[in-house]
Amino acid sequence: MGHEINHEFPASSHTVTPLPETFGFIGKIVHSIRTRGLRYALVAVVNVVVGQSLLLALQGVMRPSWANVVAVGISAVPAYYMNRAWVWGKRGKSHWKKEVLPFWLFTIAGLLLSTVAIWVTHRFTDAKLVINFVQLVSFGILWVIRFFVLDKLFHVEVFEDDTPDED
Repeated sequence: MGHEINHEFPASSHTVTPLPETFGFIGKIVHSIRTRGLRYALVAVVNVVVGQSLLLALQGVMRPSWANVVAVGISAVPAYYMNRAWVWGKRGKSHWKKEVLPFWLFTIAGLLLSTVAIWVTHRFTDAKLVINFVQLVSFGILWVIRFFVLDKLFHVEVFEDDTPDED
């Protein structure tokens, strides 16, 4: 790997310093973020737009806590499939214990946390945007943790006995 200078185009005559290789626990975290973190974040942006839009719209026809339950229930399904396919590159039938269960446990935890936070907030204000913000913060707390847990579970070696559960 030489450092060649392009005399024909002087503006492109810079050298690129590769990122230092990281090892151990921190290295694994850095590798996960560099390889899948951006895609995970982009899926989250799509999910936030869908979920927040639903929550805002549904507050016009139902109480904020119930609007949250419906919005999360609807937006979680495409979020699961986008994460599974695009972030972790999984195709075919889902594995119940390593993919479906962890994703939905985090979704339910976020739903419970956000619903309680919305219920408390709604006791003090009816402002829809405040309620949306509370929901966003509640899910944001679990978002980073979920990335690393799902990244660990979705990227395991596949062995002969590691087939998806049959229903």
